[in-house]
Amino acid sequence: MQLQAYSTSTTRRRLSGQLKRRGAQSGMSTVGALLFGSVFVAVGTAIILIGTNILHVNNLSVHVPSLPLTGVGILCSCGGLTVWSMAWSQYCAKQNSRSAARQHPENPALQDYSWDPHGFKASRWKPVIKGILGCGFMTLFLSFFNYWAFMAGGPLLVKAVVGLFDLLLIYGWYQGVLAVGRALKFGNSRIEFIQFPYRLTTPINIRWKAPSGIVHANKGSFTLRCVEEWFEQRGSGKNRGQFLVQEEVWRGTWFLNEPATFTRNEESELHFEPPAKLPSTSLLTHRAVYWELEAKLDLPGLDFEECYLVPVY
Repeated sequence: MQLQAYSTSTTRRRLSGQLKRRGAQSGMSTVGALLFGSVFVAVGTAIILIGTNILHVNNLSVHVPSLPLTGVGILCSCGGLTVWSMAWSQYCAKQNSRSAARQHPENPALQDYSWDPHGFKASRWKPVIKGILGCGFMTLFLSFFNYWAFMAGGPLLVKAVVGLFDLLLIYGWYQGVLAVGRALKFGNSRIEFIQFPYRLTTPINIRWKAPSGIVHANKGSFTLRCVEEWFEQRGSGKNRGQFLVQEEVWRGTWFLNEPATFTRNEESELHFEPPAKLPSTSLLTHRAVYWELEAKLDLPGLDFEECYLVPVY
């Protein structure tokens, strides 16, 4: 593979789309997340018990059929379990950091993240499963509103709004099917670290190993970027919430502008020289910093797109 052009950018820009949290912090303390999730689990469990007639209440006080009501309870409980999982991962990250500080006192990188010093392997199935579970969650969530809009004779405005969300959900399932196809076609992919960890005072050379599903590419790009990540409070009163924000600080991109053919397990070495003044990786802080390599290839059929964490300290 012969890369033809290279460009850099120091203009800050906020990343959009389906953001994936890279830092260990969830926007709440571990105890706070645990308590917050417990409320949803408790309320959801009570609603499930009522919807399944295990817990009997006055029928006059419940105006929703059992099946949609049970669905709402499941949704509420799943939301609480999701918050619990975030609290657990945050707790584990802190415990792993303490353990690594004892085992590797001379290596801050291993104290910050459980790196494989040889490289980073991006799993294709884990994000696919998360995406499908998310679509299933939204399907269950919208089922209650679909019942209200189309089966219980809801007003026209409600039908229009719910119909719009149904179309977005269909698009989400479409993307989920594509993700399954990409996982089957490409499998896991990997980069190898020529140096561990990388230093901002020296060039960053990364070896990218092409997955077996890539034979011919029309064009593509390989981008190394430095990103700051934090949670931002928006809204006011009861509508206040924590939102994940990721802002690109710097990026360097190699472009593949001409068609290329890949051999099986072909390796390509990518060379970057970021400025030394950029922030280094810090995944345990509230304002996290991470470096990633993004590979995007325009292929016949399904395109390839993957991101790999890079240890820059």
